Amino acid sequence: MHRGRGVRLPRQADRHRAAALAAPRMVGALGRTMADVTERASILIVDDSPEKIVALESILEELGQDIVKATSGREALRHLLTRDFAVILLDVRMPVMDGFETAALIRQRARSEHTPIIFVTAFPDETHVARGYSLKAVDYIFTPVVPEVLRTKVSVFVDLYRMTAQVRRQAESLRQRAAQLHRLSAASLSINGALSLDEMLEVVAKSARDILGVPRAVATARVDDRRTHRAVSSAVQWPDAEQREADVASIVCATNRPYRTLASPGERPPPFLAVPLTRRDGRNMGDLQVSGKPHGDFSQEDEAILVQLAQMTSIAIENTLYGELREANRLKDEFLATVSHELRTPLSAMLSWVWMLRRGGLDPAGSARAIEAIERNVKAQTRIVEDLLDLSRIVTGKLRVDSRLVELGPVIEMATDSIMPAAEAKGITVRSSLDPSAGPVLGDAGRLQQLVWNLLTNAIKFTPPGGRVDVQLAGSGAEAEVRVNDTGAGISRDFLPHVFEPFRQADGSSGRTAGGLGLGLAIVRHVAELHGGRMEARSPGEGQGSTFILTLPAATGREEQWEVAPSAPVVETPAAEAPVSLDGVHVLIVEDEADTREALSLIIAQAGAAVTAVGTAAEALAALAASRPDILLCDIGLPTEDGYVLIRKLRALRAEDGGATPAVALSAFAQASDRARAVAAGFDTHVAKPTEPDRLLQTLADALSLRTGEGAQRGAPSPPALASEAGNLG
Repeated sequence: MHRGRGVRLPRQADRHRAAALAAPRMVGALGRTMADVTERASILIVDDSPEKIVALESILEELGQDIVKATSGREALRHLLTRDFAVILLDVRMPVMDGFETAALIRQRARSEHTPIIFVTAFPDETHVARGYSLKAVDYIFTPVVPEVLRTKVSVFVDLYRMTAQVRRQAESLRQRAAQLHRLSAASLSINGALSLDEMLEVVAKSARDILGVPRAVATARVDDRRTHRAVSSAVQWPDAEQREADVASIVCATNRPYRTLASPGERPPPFLAVPLTRRDGRNMGDLQVSGKPHGDFSQEDEAILVQLAQMTSIAIENTLYGELREANRLKDEFLATVSHELRTPLSAMLSWVWMLRRGGLDPAGSARAIEAIERNVKAQTRIVEDLLDLSRIVTGKLRVDSRLVELGPVIEMATDSIMPAAEAKGITVRSSLDPSAGPVLGDAGRLQQLVWNLLTNAIKFTPPGGRVDVQLAGSGAEAEVRVNDTGAGISRDFLPHVFEPFRQADGSSGRTAGGLGLGLAIVRHVAELHGGRMEARSPGEGQGSTFILTLPAATGREEQWEVAPSAPVVETPAAEAPVSLDGVHVLIVEDEADTREALSLIIAQAGAAVTAVGTAAEALAALAASRPDILLCDIGLPTEDGYVLIRKLRALRAEDGGATPAVALSAFAQASDRARAVAAGFDTHVAKPTEPDRLLQTLADALSLRTGEGAQRGAPSPPALASEAGNLG
C-alpha cells in the first residue's frame, strides 16, 4: 500500500450494511454464551502505514481487547512466536514481505494455522481476493471500511476465540478431573489395603498431594483422647506450618465442615483447604488438609475431591478400628480362657493331692510328693498373679524401677542357676558366656533379674528335649547386650512383629503345647524400656530357633554416688538349715480369714510361740489390753477398721501400754507403695501374701531383734521367696 494513503470512511456498500445489521444478533448470542468469560483477547494489526494502523486501532478500541501492532510481516511473525491472536488484520501490499507471503508463513506454523486472517486492502483485484481465500483467509475487506462492520466482524472472531479458549479450558479441567477421579479410585484401593492406621494416613496424605497437585498434605486421625495418628506428606515446609495447620484443624474439628483460606499476594504459606474426617454417627475424628496450591485459590471442585477422599478415609479408619476392636475382644476372650486354664490346672493338681492326703492312703514317700506338688502349684499360681499385677502396673503407668549400679554378670548367673532344674528335666543344655569387661548398668536389680529369668524360662519352654539354650553378655562401648539364643520352635514371620504384645501367643488354641498367659515378653519389653533399653526378637522361621536381644545403656562413669546394688536371688528360697525358734514369744495374730488365721496360728505355734488369734481390730485392741504380746502380725484388709487404723491406734498408746510393740504387716497388697505405706503407718516391716512359712518366721524373728537393736534397718523388706517375687518391686 502507498505510504500516506489513509483509510477512507465516507460510506459503505449495501452488502456491508446487511452484514452489519445481521452481525449484532450473532454477537448478542455469543455474548450471552460467553458472559462468564472475562479475559481479554489479542488482535494483531499488520500494515506498513502508521496512519492506517492508527485508524484501525481507533475503530477497534471500543471492543476493549488488546491490540498489537506490526509494521511489517517479519514483525508480525515475531509477535506470533510469543502469543496467540483472536484475529489478524493484514494489509496486502507491504514492502519486502507482502501480506500473502506473511499469511503463507503464518499458516506454516501449527500454532497459528487456524488463526482467522482478514485482508484489508484498497485494491479490489479479484485475483488478489482469490489468492487471499486460498490462504484460508476468513474475509477480504476493501477500503474505505465501515467502522461498524469492521468492529462487528472482528468481535465475532474475538468471541469465537474466547469461546474456544473456554471450551479448551473446560476440556482440560475435565481431563484433570478424570485423572483425579482415577487417582482417587487407586487411592481407595491403597487406603483399604493399608495394614495399620499409620500406614493408611501416609497413603491418604500422599494421595491428597498427588491428586490436587499441591506440595503439602497432612492427615490426622483422633481415635480417642489418648490416641492420635498423624501423617505429613510434604515437599516443602512453610513458616509456622504446624501452628497454622493446628489452627485450621481446630476450626474444622469444631465445625465439622470444610474450610478454605484465600491466597494473599506475596504471603506464605499459600491458602489452605481442609475437610473433616467423620464417624458414621457424624462425630469428628480428625481432618485432612492440603496447602500450597501453585496458582490461585482452591476451588469448589478441589473441595469436592478432597471431601470424597476424606469420606473414603473415614470409612476405612472405622473399619480398621472395628477390626482392632474385634481382634481385641478375641484376644481378651482367648486370654480369659487361658487365665482360667492356667489357674485351674494347678488348682486341680492341688485338690487331687489334698484329697489323697485327707484319705490317708499315701505312704510317707507319697505324702512327701503330695506336699511338693502342692507347693510347686502354689508357686505356679503365684507367678500367674504376679504377671497379671505387673501387666496392671504397666497399663496404669505404675511400674517403677529403683535404679542403682548393677553388675549384669551375677544377675545372669543367678537366673541361669534358677532355670537349671527345668532345663535338666528336659535334657536341654544351657551354656553361658559372660564378658568380664561388660561394665555395670544403672537399673533395678530385681527387675533385671525378672527380665533375664523370663527370657530364659521362655527359651526352655519352647525348646524341645535335647536342645540348647545359650546366654551371652557382651559390652559394646556405650551399651551392654544380653542375648538368649535357643534351638527351639522359632517364630513365624507373621507373628514376629507381635511377639512383645500382651495376650499374644503364636498358638492360642486349646491344643497348644506350651502354657502361660502370653504376658512374659510384654513385661520384658516394658521393663527394658523403663531402663532406657530395648528388646529385639529374631528368628529365621518356625522350627529354626530364636534369639532375644536385650540392649541396655552402660553406666557412664558419672554414677559413682550410686551404690552397687546386690542382686536379690532369683532362685527359690530353700528351706532354712536351722529352723527359726520363737520359744517364749507371745504373738498376736489379726486375720479376718478363718482358714488363713488357723494356718498362721499352727505355723507360728510349731516354732514354739504362744499364739493369740483374733479377727478384727477391735478384738486385737482388747487382746492387747488383756495380755501384752511380744509382737503383732496383722493383716491389712480387715473389716470395719483396717490394719492401718489398728497400727495408728497402737502407736498412739504409751510404751508401757503396748505402743512400742513390734508389728509386721501381712497383706495381699504387694506393691512397693503398699510396703512404704505400711511402714509409714507404724509397722516395722511388710510381708506380701502368699509367703513361705520359713520366710514368715524369719521376718517375725527379725522384727523382734529389730526392736532390741540387733536387726536390720526398719522397713527393709525380706528377700523374695519365689522366683516371680523378684519382680515384685513396683
